[in-house]
Order: sequence, then C-alpha cells, then structure tokens
Amino acid sequence: MKMLFLAPVLACSLAFGADVIAKDANITLDGKMIGKIEVLTPVEVLEKGDKTSKIKVSGVVSANYLAQLQRSVEDPEVFVAFDNESEANFKKVKDLEDDYGEVWYQVDGLYEVPNDALGGNQKELYAKAKKIYEETCSACHRLHEPNSFTAAQWPANLSGMVDAKFVALDETDLNLVLKYLQHNAKKVK
Repeated sequence: MKMLFLAPVLACSLAFGADVIAKDANITLDGKMIGKIEVLTPVEVLEKGDKTSKIKVSGVVSANYLAQLQRSVEDPEVFVAFDNESEANFKKVKDLEDDYGEVWYQVDGLYEVPNDALGGNQKELYAKAKKIYEETCSACHRLHEPNSFTAAQWPANLSGMVDAKFVALDETDLNLVLKYLQHNAKKVK
C-alpha cells in the first residue's frame, strides 16, 4: 500500500523538482524581462509550460547591492544578474548579517525561463567545462587545481587572462568554466 502512495510522489518529484540551468538565459517576472540566470544555477521547477517554465531560485542578495542573487554570503557564486536594482525582483525570506555587519537578505525568486535552458546534466556540463579549462589554460602554464582558489577569487583570475588576451573564450564557455571552477573551489572557513 505504501508503494502505491510513494510512486506518484516520486514521479512528481522527478517531473517537477530540482534541476540545473543548462545555459545562460534571460529570465522574466510577470511577463517582463528582468535579467539573466547563469549556467549551472540550481533551480526548482514549479511548472512546465509549452515554451517556458516557472522556476524558483533561492540564495542571498546584499542590501547594498540588489543587482545580483548569489548562492550564499560565504560563496559569492552569482545565480541571477538583474538588469535593475529592485526589491521587486525577489521575495525576502529573512535578514542576515555577515561577519562585517553588512546586511543581506535570504531570498526566493520566482521566474520564467525558456524550456531549453532547463534540464542541464550537471556531470556532462562539468565534463565539458573541465575539458575546455584543461585545453585552454594548460597551454601557457601549469594548470591550477580548481581548489587552488576560492569561489570569490576565480572570476578575477579568469578575467585577467581573458582581458590580457592570453585566452580567447566566448561568453558561454567562459561562464561554464567559471561555474565549474567555483563549484570545485577551495571552501572558505
């Protein structure tokens, strides 16, 4: 009898549930484009439509900088970059304070994304990112292990190589490699 009850629950959790974003995509709120969600962002799929899906993204937003939603206070991996700083872009769950007394908001964002942005296979995306990273970055120097830097340090390291024209990566590949490195970065204690 328990199996009959659990089967529909399991089916629903597989159909609508945790997912990752397969590629950078525009997001909308109430039919208006408000920003961009980044590859490998974990999301909860709430409802699938013909062309778009409603998703939930959870994270934190700085009270002093409302333009991005990131993983946590300690891990600055950007999930969503908003076009405008507005508290209308998310729902505050609670106020947080970091070690320096700065105020953050724990938030949930309910957005719509194109269906082709969903369904990312995290292992395949990691494998692709790792291959790009190894082939691109080992050409000039010894390859840094992903845990050589923190999630906060990786963006500057990669930007420095791209800005100096040592590396030619398009925005899609750069973002994928950055997310792979941030997900495997040295943890902040």
